Amino acid sequence: MPRSLRSTTGGSRLQPKPKMQPQTKTHAHAHTRTSAHRYARTFEILPVEIRQLIADCFEDDKDVASYRLICKSTNYSIDEDEGSFWRTQFLNSYDPPESVPEGDRSTVNEWFKQQYQSRKRAEGQKFVFDSGNSEEEANCLVLFKDLLIGACERMDIPTMLLIFQPDTFNTSVCKAKKQSVHSPNMDRIERIAKAKGLLDCVLRRPTTRANKSPTNPVLLAIQLILTHLSLTAPLSSKMAKVWGFPDTQAVVYLPNSSRPIFKGPTCQEVDIDWTLHVASFFRNYLLSKQEPTHIHYENLDRFERPQGWTKPLSTSPLKLGKHWKGTYAYVDHDEIAQIRSGFHEDYPVQDHMCGEDTAETFQDLRLGFPKGQLEFWPDIFEHILKSRAKIEYRTPTTRAQKRATGPDALPEGEPVSFCFKGGGEDASEKFQASGWFNPLPPQHGIPGWHRMTMMKYYIDESSGQPDLDSLWAYEGVVLPGGMVMLGRWWSPTFDDGPEYSGPFIFWNVDASMPAIADDTQTTG
Repeated sequence: MPRSLRSTTGGSRLQPKPKMQPQTKTHAHAHTRTSAHRYARTFEILPVEIRQLIADCFEDDKDVASYRLICKSTNYSIDEDEGSFWRTQFLNSYDPPESVPEGDRSTVNEWFKQQYQSRKRAEGQKFVFDSGNSEEEANCLVLFKDLLIGACERMDIPTMLLIFQPDTFNTSVCKAKKQSVHSPNMDRIERIAKAKGLLDCVLRRPTTRANKSPTNPVLLAIQLILTHLSLTAPLSSKMAKVWGFPDTQAVVYLPNSSRPIFKGPTCQEVDIDWTLHVASFFRNYLLSKQEPTHIHYENLDRFERPQGWTKPLSTSPLKLGKHWKGTYAYVDHDEIAQIRSGFHEDYPVQDHMCGEDTAETFQDLRLGFPKGQLEFWPDIFEHILKSRAKIEYRTPTTRAQKRATGPDALPEGEPVSFCFKGGGEDASEKFQASGWFNPLPPQHGIPGWHRMTMMKYYIDESSGQPDLDSLWAYEGVVLPGGMVMLGRWWSPTFDDGPEYSGPFIFWNVDASMPAIADDTQTTG
């Protein structure tokens, strides 16, 4: 028996425990009130700036709500100083807005509060994207549009300081401490897209049987704009999956006569659905392990793959990059009709890719932007491509739009298309190119789209002149941000049978190139 259990007389008995005085509810509540008062007093003696700084450290808004419940001083600190906490929260979470409403400090901070809370509510909705027609999806699409239009503001300007004046609140751009290389909006776009499955349902039939309505065109437009995310998705990700590939294959080989890329009364409306099919078509070949193209794509450096944009979206001509990489697909002439008729579902037709039998799997293109007119743009090029069709679109005058203005932007009211010349390699064979970029109006409320037309030609070795019997016409869409082009190539000199055409893709790879002087001459 343990010694501790023996009595002093040698007997064995358990020692009774001393009785504890029960704590009354009054005592317990008094202790709680004392502790709460002590904690409250701790916060009350702190300046409001410190109390707000503590709240700034919380990454989750639920923690901010809990912080407000600690005591009156923490609750009031969120809205004290004329609501400056909400301005700070917005600017820490998103790119700075292009403009803020006029008014006194409290009025503008209230605007920041409303903007912040509205965006957070849309982010916090529990749903997964399907057809884009539910209320939750529609609210989130509005958020995506706001984030896309405001993305990269912080990256494009020096450090933005918020200048307070006695009766007004203004934003001013001061001499930079350091230019930011990070866009919170772009991070949020990617995070929300993954969380809500925005890119998991590209061209997928709606999963809800009752949902017979067509897919929301705004959803299609945003999915298209975010092509760079779907083309760099992990192979195990749902974003890498391509739905209904036979349908996609049939669509991308349709000729311009039956499925033009640009439609509407003035041909300024992008066929979003067709262009999205092109993006899905190439995603199938670039991200599918069983496709030979995937091996070469996988071997590309990170900066040789599609990238996000780094300039604010604008309706002005964009400063497009000079170095591009891409590919195109084709099938034999006698297989075109089979694909276009839909018979390829029972008898699949294998697509061929640029340079698949050579070491140069991808097509490289280098662009230059002459200050004057193109040296070589014969009438036959214009007859085929109709590149010089003037789009009467005024050059915007806001600060961000001026910064994103392209080469030799013309005065307000003048046509704003601009030319380029270039060269590159296709399956180790050198080619030349001439073409035009034409800015387009916003599509579904999102600016930054361009029409691209280009004639690809070869130089006859014997004469040293362009071989006009071997022309390849290109027409496509430059997606907002100017980092990806998608479109159609065709043979304008092939008169035997239906139009011989197919899809192409280019993406900008300036980030993979060494720094070069910013001239306007063509390289290559």
